[in-house]
Amino acid sequence: MKRKILVFFITFCMYLSCICVTYANTRGNLYIESNKDIFDVNEEIEISVNLEGIKTAAFTLYLYFDSDKLQYISGPENINIEGNKIIYLWYDEKGGSGAKDGKIVSFKFKTIKNGTASFNVEGEFYTDKAQKIEMNFKEKEIKIEKDETKLEKQAKEERGNSSDINNSRLQNLRLNIEGMVPAFNSNVYNYYLTVKSDIKDIDVLAIAENNDAKTQVTGNESLKDGLNLIKIEVNSKDNASSSTYTINVTKTDDIEAANTNLETLAIENELLYPAFSTDITNYKVEVGNSVEQIRILAIPEEENASVEIIKDDFLKEGNNEIKIIVTAKNGFTKKEYLIDVYKRNNSEEEIYNIELQDNNERLNEIYEASKTSIEERKKIEQERSKENKMAYIVIIISIIFMVLLIIYIRKKTSNSN
Repeated sequence: MKRKILVFFITFCMYLSCICVTYANTRGNLYIESNKDIFDVNEEIEISVNLEGIKTAAFTLYLYFDSDKLQYISGPENINIEGNKIIYLWYDEKGGSGAKDGKIVSFKFKTIKNGTASFNVEGEFYTDKAQKIEMNFKEKEIKIEKDETKLEKQAKEERGNSSDINNSRLQNLRLNIEGMVPAFNSNVYNYYLTVKSDIKDIDVLAIAENNDAKTQVTGNESLKDGLNLIKIEVNSKDNASSSTYTINVTKTDDIEAANTNLETLAIENELLYPAFSTDITNYKVEVGNSVEQIRILAIPEEENASVEIIKDDFLKEGNNEIKIIVTAKNGFTKKEYLIDVYKRNNSEEEIYNIELQDNNERLNEIYEASKTSIEERKKIEQERSKENKMAYIVIIISIIFMVLLIIYIRKKTSNSN
């Protein structure tokens, strides 16, 4: 009878130990991190899904995102996308030695609309022992709240309307040859292209914003060696307005001698919008009312190219146009970079400072909220640590009790013998 009791007790302790070990080791936290918390519209965002507390050897993950504010760009190969849900399956091909923890997968998105965008994650996760992991899932929110500047409001006003009979702008401009810079924009009127000497003609497709506007293309046939000007003239439906788009085409086999790219373009203490790129020629900058002069750094890619900066000595309130003309090594190929510098007046400066203060307060609120989230995570970790300690204490006490019982039974048995 005593032996039966001993066997039953040992079996019970082993069962209890297995339950405690499983309980202590098959729980984890799954949370989302982003490369930052506040984004502009049309900015790229990277989201990573992270696992802490345990490793996983296989999982099926479901990531939900706000499809009205975010556009999916890229991620791992073996995914499926259903509306606003990304499905990702993964398993360890090494049979457990390659189990994952920490960052288990990342995705890239593009912000497309102002507001608060959220990410939610769910799924099923398993250890290398095929045990299902009990998971705590946490969501993530980001802010898309780029404020409109004076320059952006002006750009909207200048965009025009396709039904306007006075509209003389192009909706699209395409060539049968790649390489035209910058990318087409109806508000940009100068473009640049370098072609080999075997090119004779270039096909030009010019579509006006107003279907009834008249377009005429000249200079795109019988190209000569050197500089060629292709002009697209657009006359509005009522003939009261006209616009001319120019493509500066250099025909040469010495491509390097025709290099008019800037390697660097910057303004001291100010940021260009958009960020500088060799393929972008038009920029905007907004400066404070107290700024009288600006210093420009313009360095060409080709060291033998020359740079000329045309600007007034002092900025006036409102718009100020600055031209940077790069002349290539060959002496005839040119490229013009334009910077529209907007200087705020006194009332605009006051509004700007108020908005800046409001933005700083919002950033502080977001920072405090993120601190609270970190503290909650630490609290959960501490609670889980306590649970694990309790589980191990139960195991140790069970083992000690079992050993003492064995010793006691052996003594009883020896005494009876």
